[in-house]
Amino acid sequence: MISKERLLLDEIATIETPTFKTAIAPIVDIYNSHEPEYSINRFLQHVSTEKEVRDASTESETLEESFKAETLLRRDVYKTIRAVYDNEEEMDGLSDENKRLVQQMELEYRRKGAALSEDEFNELTKLNLKLEELEVSFQRNIDSRDEKTLFTRGELEGLPDTYFKDREIRDIGGGKKYVVSTCSADYYLLMNHAQLESTRRAMFLVQNNRCTDNVHVLNTAIQIRQEKAKLLGYETHAEYALEPHMAKTPQAAYDMLTELRKNLTELGSKELEQLEQLKRSDMHAVGKIYEGFFEWDRSFYANKLSNQNFSTSNLRCYFSLPQVIRNMFELYQTLFGVTIVEMENPRVWHEDVEMYELWEADEETFVGHFYTDFFHRPGKSRISVHNIRSGYNDETRQYPVCAIVACFAKPEPSTPVLLHHTEVEMLMGELGRVFQNMLCKTKLAKFHGCKALEQDFVETPIQILKDFMWSPHILDKIARHYKTGESIPHDLVQQLQAAKSNGAGLSYLRQVFLAMYDLAIYNSADTVDANTLFNSMNTDISLISCGGTRTFVVAKLGYFIKHTLASKYYAHLWSQVNSADILHSCFLKDGIDMSEVGMAFRTIVLEAGGSKDSMDGLSMFLGREPNTRAFLCSLGANSI
Repeated sequence: MISKERLLLDEIATIETPTFKTAIAPIVDIYNSHEPEYSINRFLQHVSTEKEVRDASTESETLEESFKAETLLRRDVYKTIRAVYDNEEEMDGLSDENKRLVQQMELEYRRKGAALSEDEFNELTKLNLKLEELEVSFQRNIDSRDEKTLFTRGELEGLPDTYFKDREIRDIGGGKKYVVSTCSADYYLLMNHAQLESTRRAMFLVQNNRCTDNVHVLNTAIQIRQEKAKLLGYETHAEYALEPHMAKTPQAAYDMLTELRKNLTELGSKELEQLEQLKRSDMHAVGKIYEGFFEWDRSFYANKLSNQNFSTSNLRCYFSLPQVIRNMFELYQTLFGVTIVEMENPRVWHEDVEMYELWEADEETFVGHFYTDFFHRPGKSRISVHNIRSGYNDETRQYPVCAIVACFAKPEPSTPVLLHHTEVEMLMGELGRVFQNMLCKTKLAKFHGCKALEQDFVETPIQILKDFMWSPHILDKIARHYKTGESIPHDLVQQLQAAKSNGAGLSYLRQVFLAMYDLAIYNSADTVDANTLFNSMNTDISLISCGGTRTFVVAKLGYFIKHTLASKYYAHLWSQVNSADILHSCFLKDGIDMSEVGMAFRTIVLEAGGSKDSMDGLSMFLGREPNTRAFLCSLGANSI
C-alpha cells in the first residue's frame, strides 16, 4: 500500500496544471481504498491473542506513521496542492466538503514546512530533531530519577497494612525504617493517607526536587519552539499550535480560562476554608500551631473530607455489566433514533466478542455494525474504541465498522461483573464514541468520525454522554440492583452528585492554572524561566502554595514538553465547558424531549464529522455561541 501511494504522489508532483480531479481526487480514492486495511492492521495489536500478530500490527502502524510523516514533508507534492488551492475558479466550483479538504491539505503540508525554502526547511529539520531529543531526555530524566527516602512506621501512620507488605526495611542506627520510593504507587498513597504533615512535606520535597535538570530541558524546548514558530510564519508557538483547532487563537482559549478563573476563585476559597478547618483541628488535637495549608496537604485533606461525605463502593450492586449495557443500548436507541440488533454466531476474533448491527429506527435502513470485546485476556489493551472502517459516500455508501474494547474481569458463575460508577461513566462515554463513528455521514473517509475532529472538540460529545451518568433522570433508567431489579435510591444519587461537586472549585482552579501556564510559556515572545513562572502562577491561581520551599514540580510534568500537548492543555477544559453547555442547555432542560434533542445533535453535529468547522456546528445546534455559564453553575459557582 505504501509503495502504491508513494508512486501516486510521485505522479501528482509532476502535474503541470493540476485540478481537483487530476491531483486531489486520486489521493482521495487511494485513501478510501487503503484506509480499512490500515485500520485493521492497527487494530490487531489491541485484541489479538497471538503475540506475533500484535507485534506485527505494532510494526505495521510504525511504518504507516513514518510514511505519513514523510508524505507531509514533500515540497513537490505541496506545490501541486497549493496550485489547486490558489486557483479561485477551481475552488469556487467545489462542494463545501471538497473545498475544506483542499484547505486542510494545504494547511497540513504548510505547517510541516513544505512551503519553506530549502535552507529554511533544513533549519526546521534541525529544530525538530532537537525537540525530539529534548522530549526523550526529559522523560529519561524522570524514569531514571526514582528517588527513595526512609520513614519509621510511626512516621507512616495512617497508611494501610498492605502498604508495608513486602516493603524493603533498612536498619538505621539500631532502628528499622521503611523504604518509600517516588513511584506513583508509593507516592500518591502516602500523600493521601500519611497523617503526619512532616512526612507528607518530606515526601513532597523529595518528589519535586528529583528532576531539576529538566527545567533547563524545558526552557530550551520553549525557546526552540518559539524559533520554529517564527520560521513557519507565526508570532508564537501557541499561535501555531491552536490554528487548526476549535479555539483558533490563544486569546480565545485565554478568554475562556480567565472567565473560569474569575468565577471559580470564590468557590475554591470556600473549599479551602473547609480543608483549613480540618487541618486546624488536627493541629489542635496534637498541640501544634497551625502554620498554613500547603501543597503537601492538598491530597490528604481532600481525601479526608471525601471519606467523611460519601463512598461510592456501595453503588456497585446497581451496576451489573449486562444490565448496564442493555440499558445504555436502550438509551442510545432513544437518543439517536436507531435500532441495535445482536447477531447470532458471528465470525469474530475471540469467543468473548459480540457483534451488533445498527439500523435506523424504522429497521429499513442499514447504518453499520460494531463489536464489543469487554473481558480481560493477556495482551489486550485497556478500554478504547477503534474505527475499523470509515463510513463515507462514494458512488455507493460504504458502511462504518467499529469496535469497543475493554478489560473487565470475567463474571463469576453466580455473580455478574459489578462496575464502579467511574467505570460506568467511562463505558457510557466510550459507547458514545462508537455511535459518534457509526452515525457520521460524510462524502470523504478522511472526515469520518472522531479521528477527524479538532483536538479541543473531539471529547465534547463523549463528555456529554459521560455526564449523563450523574443525572438522576438517566441513572433511574441505567442503574438497577442486580438481584432485585430495583432502581437506585434517590438519596444515593443525591449523595453521588454531592460527591462530584466536592472540592470541584480547587480541582478546576488547578486545571485552569496548568492551562494558563501552558499558554504563558508558549505565547510569549520573551524568554521565560519555566520553573519560576510555574511557582508564582501556581500560588496565585491555585490558591495553595508550596510554603516557601524550593521545588521543581514542573520538572516532572510531561504535558508541557510533548509535541502533541504543548500549548494544548486548555483543550480538556474547553471540551468540558462546551459539553456542559450542550447538556444543561439542551438535553437536560426542563420540558425538553430528549429524543428530539438527540436527533438534532445527531444531524447537526455527529453526522458532520470533520467535514465542517466544529464551532459552526456547535453554534448552529445551540442557536448561539457556546459559553461557560452551564459549566460553572454545574459546579456551584453561580456568581455570574
